[in-house]
Amino acid sequence: MELADCGSPETLVGAILKHHPDVPRRVPVEEIARSVGIVDFKELDAEGFEGALAANAEKSAGIILTKRNSPHRRRRFTVGHELAHFLIPSHDGTQNCTSNDMRETRHDTKYRRQETEANRFSAGLLMPKAMFVKDMDALGSADVTHAKHLSDLYDTSMEATVNRYADLTSDVCAFIFSKDGVVRYVRPTRDFPRLSVRASDRLPSGCATQTASDAGRATEWKEQTGSIWLESEWGKPSPRVLEQCVVQRNGYRITLLVVEPLELEQEEEEADLEESWQVGFGKRR
Repeated sequence: MELADCGSPETLVGAILKHHPDVPRRVPVEEIARSVGIVDFKELDAEGFEGALAANAEKSAGIILTKRNSPHRRRRFTVGHELAHFLIPSHDGTQNCTSNDMRETRHDTKYRRQETEANRFSAGLLMPKAMFVKDMDALGSADVTHAKHLSDLYDTSMEATVNRYADLTSDVCAFIFSKDGVVRYVRPTRDFPRLSVRASDRLPSGCATQTASDAGRATEWKEQTGSIWLESEWGKPSPRVLEQCVVQRNGYRITLLVVEPLELEQEEEEADLEESWQVGFGKRR
């Protein structure tokens, strides 16, 4: 495969998939890795370790290491992540990655940019855009059960699937991962209003997620006052939010928040109207 000129993760994924036009939904990531120069896969047990790449100076051959006893679906994403480091020309041939690196989305340093690119590559390879969007759209409007369905379909972890879902859906939504009432991870779509919760925050008082109890089943949608989940500006009402949750094992929960586009349009209209009044009725001199 001629991959030397494929600098971006998306171009690189496109080139690989072009050579594997009949790739199944459960993408054979190790088989693909072997076809481009990965000669072996090994496991390692080390504190804070999730995955690593060890390649020769020319990056013509390499070994991918993954965390020992890592869940199968997480391991698949890790293999894709390390494969990106191997194939993207600007990345080093030796990498040692943590679980936090597998969630990285920032670009403010060289290191974070490379980890973000590796995550984009792995997500794009394991959940090819055209195929994933078709399957996602066929499920209808956003629902927390869709992430589980797509996770099973593509043999990917829930977190990786949710990230891909949030990147590609046309719905205005946000996923919140929590454990024992504490937020672990938030993943909003780009157009979702600013959330008032961050990682390590307690779940907000009054949210439906706190009282959900039926393990393994999604709750009914509950309409919430936006101020429960969203940052608000003084004097401006927050849009209403629809909340849904699924209870997992050992205190883990996934929450889905949705804002109807009409709500956002009305909020913008009210803000424009308020601004026009301020312009029309300026201070007297």
